[in-house]
Amino acid sequence: METQRITVRLPQTDLHSIDLFIRAGEFSSRSEVIRHAVNDFIKEYAQQVIEKAEKMKKVQELEMAVESIEPYMKK
Repeated sequence: METQRITVRLPQTDLHSIDLFIRAGEFSSRSEVIRHAVNDFIKEYAQQVIEKAEKMKKVQELEMAVESIEPYMKK
């Protein structure tokens, strides 16, 4: 997979935490930590978007159902 270099500014406290993970042997570099974090974020956010879309679809289906019975409710 091709990668591209980007610049990210983070608070010193976050960098300190990242460096602790590296010293603990959890990751080999800051880049690896950031890639892992971005990947987790994308997966989680994508799931949230899917859930919102499913809810919107259910609302639209309910609206269509209500609209279809409205003529009968006016009688």
